Amino acid sequence: MRRFILALTAGALAIGIVAGPVAAKSPVPGKPGTQTIYQIADSNANFSTLTSLLDLTGLDAAVKQTDTKLTVFAPTDAAFAKLPPATVAFLLSPAGRDTLVDILLYHVTDGRRFSNSVFGKNPKTIEMLNGGTITTNPDLTITDGAGQTVSPVLPLVNINASNGVIHVIDTVLLP
Repeated sequence: MRRFILALTAGALAIGIVAGPVAAKSPVPGKPGTQTIYQIADSNANFSTLTSLLDLTGLDAAVKQTDTKLTVFAPTDAAFAKLPPATVAFLLSPAGRDTLVDILLYHVTDGRRFSNSVFGKNPKTIEMLNGGTITTNPDLTITDGAGQTVSPVLPLVNINASNGVIHVIDTVLLP
């Protein structure tokens, strides 16, 4: 079954199948939601690639737990579909596993970080769990380690989970 899901995910990425818009409940800053980051992502078809990759790498446990608070910059399926097919094939191969883990951890930072602490009047550098950094800019964009400009999918920021915060983004961050 896992191979079928992976093949389906890889196929969808390779041909660029994109799901409809992401739907989320209106966040209430300061009041944690009732679902974990993983439960929110898993219940939304627009995050099927992300949750499949988290499951594949075993990183799903980190966003299911409630002991540590995290902020996840969550790429949609459409964001993953922008990756070149050769990159996707490599990341899904045994040789690409460490790179895939590194990329996924590059989307997570410690703590509950709402947009007002992520974006400011000046650029901010944020350390990610893989040890790399992203820069958030006053124009509400993010610059990743590869120099890409990534945008949050507004208004889908500040999705308040029981174990952290989700900010939906339109591009996969690259260290």
